[in-house]
Amino acid sequence: MRHISYTSLANGLSAQDFAKILEHARAWNQQNQIRGAIAFDGRMITQIIEGPRAITDELYLRILGDPRHTGVVLQSRADIAQSQFDGFGLTRMTPSDLYMISLSIVEKYGSGDSAAEPLVRRFD
Repeated sequence: MRHISYTSLANGLSAQDFAKILEHARAWNQQNQIRGAIAFDGRMITQIIEGPRAITDELYLRILGDPRHTGVVLQSRADIAQSQFDGFGLTRMTPSDLYMISLSIVEKYGSGDSAAEPLVRRFD
C-alpha cells in the first residue's frame, strides 16, 4: 500500500468548485480503493492519499499535471502496511488537523520519497 501527502496552491478555486471536485473525487476514490483526507482553506490544498501503489502513484502524477494545482510540494511518499484512513473514501478536515496528522506521518515514515519503486507514469 502507498501513502502520499502533498500541498499545493489552488488559486481561483471557489468553495463551490471545491465541493464539486470533492464529490467527484469521493466516487472515484471509492471505485479505486483510495482512502485519505483533504483540507482546503480557500487557497491551499493539503491532501493525504493512500491505496494500491500503482493507482496512488498515478493519481499523484495526475495531480501534478492538473492546472488547478500550482506549486505542488510532495511532503511524503512511503510504502505502508495499512491505511490510516480505513473506512474513509475521502474525509475533509481542517488544515490544522491535517497538518497534525502529516507531522505524525513524517515522524513515522520520514519526509520526502522513501517508497521502494520510483514514481513513474504507468498509464495514459
